[in-house]
Amino acid sequence: MKDIFNNINLCIFDVDGVLVNSRNLHFPATSLALYDYGYDYTREEDESFGTIPTREKLNLLSERGCIKSSDIENIWNLKDNYACELFDDAILVNSNVKKLFESLKIKNIYIALGSNARYSFLEKVIEALNISNFIDYIASAQGMEPKPDPYMYVSAMKKFNVSPEKTLIFEDSEIGKQAAYASGAHVYEVKSYDELSESILFKSVKLK
Repeated sequence: MKDIFNNINLCIFDVDGVLVNSRNLHFPATSLALYDYGYDYTREEDESFGTIPTREKLNLLSERGCIKSSDIENIWNLKDNYACELFDDAILVNSNVKKLFESLKIKNIYIALGSNARYSFLEKVIEALNISNFIDYIASAQGMEPKPDPYMYVSAMKKFNVSPEKTLIFEDSEIGKQAAYASGAHVYEVKSYDELSESILFKSVKLK
């Protein structure tokens, strides 16, 4: 147990699984996009892939001959369009996030998002949580190396000239935690999207 917030200058948050839960969103969006390209994608198939990014799932489907490799980019874009259409009915948000972010800004802590999701999805999340005024930086796999590469976390630290020792990353997935630990920063392992609240600032934080 370690009380570290007084020594933290930058907090970086993964999004899906940390601030929101989009479990009921990604499968139907992916399924609809693949159906438009002639492939009937099942939930069982989706669950067999685990929590890897959508693009990796599409690469695996291409390797299996289910879709054309030349269609991956278009399917990825189309999946994002469907996800944005389904967003309001399928997303679960942590309503405590805004108050947490307000408190972090009072402590003069930079706030960044680091996600394998596309910018359009991240913008929808920011709007749903009403946190645009608190976000200092957004890193997406759409414009840089995806996790498990630590690049997006390292880029946030470089953006604000903050060392790993002064950075705390909030992650839930295995590939996300792999990226976070590889960055050298402190890591808070989130178990559920509704876990975080302002109360973590007033108690010892369990880091692994």
